[in-house]
Amino acid sequence: MSKQVVFSLSLLLAFIFHWSTSLAQAPDIIEILEKPGRFTVLVRLLKNTGVANQLNGELQKSNTGYTLFAPTDKAFSDLRSGAINSLSDLQKVQLLQFHILATFVSLPNFQTLSNPVPTQAGDTSAGEFPLNVTSAGKDVGLATGVVNATIGSTVYTDDELAVYQVDKVLLPLDIFRNYKPPEPVSESPPVAAKVHESSALSLTGHGMWFSIGIAASVAAFSL
Repeated sequence: MSKQVVFSLSLLLAFIFHWSTSLAQAPDIIEILEKPGRFTVLVRLLKNTGVANQLNGELQKSNTGYTLFAPTDKAFSDLRSGAINSLSDLQKVQLLQFHILATFVSLPNFQTLSNPVPTQAGDTSAGEFPLNVTSAGKDVGLATGVVNATIGSTVYTDDELAVYQVDKVLLPLDIFRNYKPPEPVSESPPVAAKVHESSALSLTGHGMWFSIGIAASVAAFSL
């Protein structure tokens, strides 16, 4: 066997080994989000829309990595009732894609991004899917034109994928331009104790006769 053939086989084996290793070590977005236990709604949406499979597939061949903003279950529960269920299948996909950047961004690098930041949802022009980022140290804010959210913590990070917890669902302007948040629940004022009128009179009467009795006893003693 010639040296050239041996060299070619070595390169092929090295490529296959590198490819299989990368494939085996590629992060799985569902496993990452299921572990903390506070992203069940997001996991269900990612599965039902097929976005999870799409993202996992892209991670295996991407050279730039991905960034995912992950709203918690509380963030979804804070939305107006029916806000998600009323969306079409396409709108649900766009909503999820609006939470994905087609590049790996570490926390310090958010300050280097230019607004509006492009997401997987597409058009960043006004009235479509603009996402604006503000960064001051480790504090990162996200503005969609509908809601303002903040990054709370890092769920997962490596050289390929960064997953950040956010306190609100990122509602894109194109889909939620008429969205109105639910009214805050006001606390009921304390209820004053009610005393039955007859009881009040009875108490007053007893007090009066008690006072008269004392007065009479004092008068008799003085005599």
